Amino acid sequence: MSQSTAKVAFVASSGGHLEEISRLKEIEKKYDCFLVTEKSDFEVIDFCNRHYFVPQMNRKQLQFPIKFMFLFFRTLQILLKEKPDFIITTGALIAYPFCVVGKLLGIKVIYVESFARVNHPSMTGKLVYNLSDLFMVQWEDMLANYPKSMLGGEIF
Repeated sequence: MSQSTAKVAFVASSGGHLEEISRLKEIEKKYDCFLVTEKSDFEVIDFCNRHYFVPQMNRKQLQFPIKFMFLFFRTLQILLKEKPDFIITTGALIAYPFCVVGKLLGIKVIYVESFARVNHPSMTGKLVYNLSDLFMVQWEDMLANYPKSMLGGEIF
């Protein structure tokens, strides 16, 4: 598969995760891509030509289980419409459904553990570690938490 024919889904929660993924601009320029992030007050950066927005949610909300199930349904809709070859994600909550559904659809999953995770793994990282085709950490100390991961260095 050549670079020009590969399609990449970039998936990141709003805020710092979105800021991190936007640092992958050199990858974004080389592929047909789209961005999935949360509806929020955070400004969507100049990254990918197509954007999909999903509701922002919090695990502590009473309606969380219903919203989370809806997120799986929305994930399936987006992935079936776009048919990406790869999912690259920096987390957090919205990443999990994309990694699970993507893996079931045969899409390669690349997870980049957050720059903020220097010593302890994130919840999302722990959940998608075994689903990922490539799991990258940004700090050498994190290799002990994720022995099959690859040290990718700092995105920032």
